[in-house]
Amino acid sequence: MKFMVGYALAIACATMGSPAPGSAVARADSPVARADIAPSCVESENDYKLEWQASWAIYEAEQRNPDDGRAVTEVDLPITIAAPLEKVWSVYTDVRNGIGRHSFLKDVIVHRTCDEDGVTITDFTALEDIPMGSGTFPGHTQAETRLHPDEHYYTTESWDVPNVTTHQVITFTDNGDGTTTVDEHLTFVADQTLIDFTTTNGVAAHLASQQGVKRDIENGDL
Repeated sequence: MKFMVGYALAIACATMGSPAPGSAVARADSPVARADIAPSCVESENDYKLEWQASWAIYEAEQRNPDDGRAVTEVDLPITIAAPLEKVWSVYTDVRNGIGRHSFLKDVIVHRTCDEDGVTITDFTALEDIPMGSGTFPGHTQAETRLHPDEHYYTTESWDVPNVTTHQVITFTDNGDGTTTVDEHLTFVADQTLIDFTTTNGVAAHLASQQGVKRDIENGDL
């Protein structure tokens, strides 16, 4: 998905919009929780949780940095799937459905899942074998996904070394004829020397995953 990229599904926005073009400090989706309702969370202990926490602290600091000088590239990847919206939504929002379809995703380790005022928030690490020349690099993409089921969209924020951020906004449209169009709006943020490599690999990985999910929804495997 980028130099080190996750399926994860990968886009930050508090509403249905996307980060402002050219802004390397696009803000994560962060709806204001109602004061009278505490989020309900399930924690999972694993060997990757401390790594996620440390990486996420870097990601959050970058979102507050107005002088972030990294390069930004935005891409839209729409795809139409011959299945009802609710079916497509249920498949896309299960982060483990990328395993075996995303080109180098090997596993997804979930750290925490919260229900907060109608939004489901999942923190996870995607384990990847990223192609690097004749070999592979064991990548760990740190990510957070926010599902908005009432509006049929979700966002995913992810961060990888060497300081690569990906924002995703995934929207679902019922076409009224039994098909659903999914649009992935991707914003890649990386150092200037890495942005072309990041974008090329990120787009290729997303396209491969899209085609795999489309195929397996339509043939009944998902």
